[in-house]
Amino acid sequence: MPSFTKKAIIDAFMHQASKKPLEKITVRDVVDDCGINRNTFYYHFQDIFAVLEEICLSGTAKMKTTLPLGDMLSDLFLVLIGYAARYPKAMAHIAASIGQSGAERYFAKGFDSTVFAVLERETGSADVSELRTATVFLRHAFIGLFVDWINAGGKIDGEKLAARIALMSQGVCDAVSKIKHFT
Repeated sequence: MPSFTKKAIIDAFMHQASKKPLEKITVRDVVDDCGINRNTFYYHFQDIFAVLEEICLSGTAKMKTTLPLGDMLSDLFLVLIGYAARYPKAMAHIAASIGQSGAERYFAKGFDSTVFAVLERETGSADVSELRTATVFLRHAFIGLFVDWINAGGKIDGEKLAARIALMSQGVCDAVSKIKHFT
């Protein structure tokens, strides 16, 4: 039952985000939209921003860690643009409200640990500094491209961009491997 309620809250949040900017959404808006009381909301989430964090974490939880780095990030990008296609106005409002730095903050927790682990596996590198730099570089690039895609209102071909992300991410992975051999 709790997962059903959480999903209802997230759906109500996205419905509200489709109608107005993030900073104007209240807990009252969400609970009225999904027909629950405030205590139930607070049982699942601390505040509206915790709902957004849950959405981001659930997106990064879908990362297929068995894939090569580039394919994993390309696949994640396609998942995210699919979600954005379902909620275009909500994603535009959220992107306008939090911007790239806010998006990075919400995605960092799930994204960084997964990308770091895949980079480590693929490069065989134990140099934490190099892996961390590559991880942060990829996060900035990935989120920046996603926010740009949202802001372009669908005028950028998401599938072509996902393919480019795969190639460039694999290039970063190759570069980390080469750095390891030079040190």
